[in-house]
Amino acid sequence: MLINEIKAGMVLARDIIDDNGTLLLEKGIALTEYYITRLTQLGVTTIPIYDPYAAELKKTNVIAPEVREELTLCFRSLFCKKTQDILDSGLRTMYLKQIRQTVSKVINETERNLGQIVNVQVRQPNETETDHAINVCLMSIATGLYIKLPRPVIMDLALGALFHDLGKIVMPAIDGSVVDPGRLHPVYGQQLLIKNKVGGIISRIAAEHHERYDGQGYPAGLAGKEIHPLSRLVTIANYFDNTMAAAAKTGESRSTIMINMLANANALFDMYLLRAFFHTTPLYPVGCLVRLNTNQKAYVIKNKVRFAPTPTVQIAERITRANSQGQIIDLALRPQLTIVDVIAE
Repeated sequence: MLINEIKAGMVLARDIIDDNGTLLLEKGIALTEYYITRLTQLGVTTIPIYDPYAAELKKTNVIAPEVREELTLCFRSLFCKKTQDILDSGLRTMYLKQIRQTVSKVINETERNLGQIVNVQVRQPNETETDHAINVCLMSIATGLYIKLPRPVIMDLALGALFHDLGKIVMPAIDGSVVDPGRLHPVYGQQLLIKNKVGGIISRIAAEHHERYDGQGYPAGLAGKEIHPLSRLVTIANYFDNTMAAAAKTGESRSTIMINMLANANALFDMYLLRAFFHTTPLYPVGCLVRLNTNQKAYVIKNKVRFAPTPTVQIAERITRANSQGQIIDLALRPQLTIVDVIAE
């Protein structure tokens, strides 16, 4: 939830950890005015707050929580290996084998939920490199299944999306942040994956996920069909997740993000894949709390394919634990009403 919406007495839904990994506040603690003021001084812009009504709306996940946790632990173990260990011994076979097995489960569960993909929880708030990798992986899988790619191709897509930033683990870091002035992490990632015989297409995705459809990307300046189709899809998912994470801090409108991405189709992106991506990826996931241009707060309760900026919402003012009778509005049928801000996701 945006910190300017936080009130004393609200309960933390997750631990708050700073950029150095230091625990600031534990999950379950009731916030006080002092805590809120101190977090504001530290530059914290959003705080995870427990909201029982939102939690009920969010209860359906694209993959089971235990599968997401398994994928998180596998990838984090790989991503957190020390640079010298990577260079000396490469990627451990057991890590890769376990990740492949877990990704296969992820694909199976995503396929089962494909019919309701815009109304289940796919993308999670992007707070770490691991969160980002898993978000890009899940969104890429959903779009790949939607356009009916064969299962072996989906596996390459999923692993390429998951490993797209793997080159960063062998890049130098200053104060915990990767330093890549030459924008070479795609090349390092490709070389690392080739060295470990992960697969040619998977390594191409790592190499090409910052290429642009008009040839103005990096590192090779590839254009159009020179870029592998799976790389083009991962480029879209990567850009979207990074832009959404930035918007959570800057307050940029999500509708504006979508409009700008569509306006840059065939410059930055492949238009066909971009449209398919927005057919499977909602701007406002079910359960998020938004502000309308009337200054009313509302929960997103339903999304529709092809109508990403205009979900169905339920006005929040009258919703309590005992009463969920807030007015329901289909924004697609009320063009004078728009979402202007995301308060909590």
